[in-house]
Amino acid sequence: MVSLIENIDTSNVDDADDSDAPIEVTTKTSKDEKKKKKKKNKTKRHIQYTLATEQDDHPNKKRIDEESALTHLVFGDDDDYLGEITSKAETHKRTDTIKTDIVTVESKKPAWIDTEEVTEEIVREPNFNQICPRKRQKITTGEYEKKLKFEYERVMGRPAWAEKLLNKNNEEEDSDEELFRRTGNYLTKSTVLRAGTIDCLRCADFKHDVAHSKLLRSVEFHPSARILLTAGRSQYLNLYQVDGKKNERIQSLFFERFSIDTTHFTQDGNQVIVTGDRNFFKVYDMIEGKIMQIPMMRGFEERLGKFELSPDGSLIVFINRNGQLHFVSAKSKELIDTTQISGNINSITFRHDSELMFVAGDEGIVTVFDVRRRAAIHRFVDDGSFSTTSMCVSPNQQYFITGQKSGIVNVYSYDDVLKSGEPKPIKYLKNLTTPIQNVKINSSSELLAINSYHLSRAIRLVHMPTLTVYDNFPEFHDKKIQIVNTLDFSPNSGFLTMGNNNGKVLLYRLKHYTNY
Repeated sequence: MVSLIENIDTSNVDDADDSDAPIEVTTKTSKDEKKKKKKKNKTKRHIQYTLATEQDDHPNKKRIDEESALTHLVFGDDDDYLGEITSKAETHKRTDTIKTDIVTVESKKPAWIDTEEVTEEIVREPNFNQICPRKRQKITTGEYEKKLKFEYERVMGRPAWAEKLLNKNNEEEDSDEELFRRTGNYLTKSTVLRAGTIDCLRCADFKHDVAHSKLLRSVEFHPSARILLTAGRSQYLNLYQVDGKKNERIQSLFFERFSIDTTHFTQDGNQVIVTGDRNFFKVYDMIEGKIMQIPMMRGFEERLGKFELSPDGSLIVFINRNGQLHFVSAKSKELIDTTQISGNINSITFRHDSELMFVAGDEGIVTVFDVRRRAAIHRFVDDGSFSTTSMCVSPNQQYFITGQKSGIVNVYSYDDVLKSGEPKPIKYLKNLTTPIQNVKINSSSELLAINSYHLSRAIRLVHMPTLTVYDNFPEFHDKKIQIVNTLDFSPNSGFLTMGNNNGKVLLYRLKHYTNY
């Protein structure tokens, strides 16, 4: 009974003698419990209890009432307990629902992650000012991680396990799944020349003197060195260093009373063969620095003009307008043989193995010669031609090209011209309307250059795989081209040069080809 009296307030009891009367009891609770009860009941809760005395006949009943009062003070009513259980169950249910939603969201992973779209920001991370400029107050998580990684690898180096993991990831990136889950630049520079437009750069012109400012007859690249040869009616032969920037002149030779018509480097590049309006030709030895005069033979009075060297460097073949071909040894410079065909000869060309030679003239008929026997083995008609002015064979022996006096260029299949007497071209190029002077194909058989000397800017480049002409060459604002008289490709097609009627030598860099 003492413990009960200590925990209840009996200040409202007036006299000890009135113990039989009911007493108003106020329970003492903690502050937290008081706050909870104030929310539920704004007025103070009073409970009426009857305390047991020594004179009561039923002490057990009194004890039970006291215990009930204490139970209510500690645990509250049954309704409160059930309400608490119900609220906790609802709370757990909402928590489980949120967790389920989170798991559902995490189970659906994105197809790829674009680092540029990361919007999370970090402000004032440790050592932030050392990594990020002070002007910037915020940095994305991706940038922050990259900078931390860079600083760590700069000081400590990349760990061995990271190298293995990186190599493993690089190998796995080849799978189809990784290919479609990542974005990036999968384009590389193509090894095949594209049609439509050609990427070329106009380089510095080759410097020339006043004496050289006449019609150029020959321009040619050295077979191995970065050297360009130019010659013309001015009787000067010039050698230039080809660098695309300055193109300085190396040497200038003057051939007195010798108007130069045609010049060619020998196959080894050590000598230059020069012909003019005379019955002899000259040889410039680049190693010894000497000019030698070579007579043809006693009693030979014909003027030596245009000639061609065989690709293997063994023969020099001179052309005579009356249908004669003179075969001269490139080593001994002696006349070996002379042969005759009908009509005038305008052009000759060799197959790249030097076994066959093609000869064409005013009749529009092409004759095929066996070089070893120096005998004609086949003839065919150049379709639509009454005078074939130029020819060439592609290095891969896929095409045979002829240029006509009418301005039409015929492109044949090489196999067809050897099998048929009247082959049909696979393409007629009708971009020029005046006589074709040169048809020249590059070393990779992808690019064909054609020109005519009767009109200004009459030069075209042809994409051979598609047999289409490039739209952007020559450029309309390039006024220096004028009338092109001669042209040539460098050995690996890195450069294209052309000489015009005013003695100027123009140079173009073909960017698709990386070598000289």
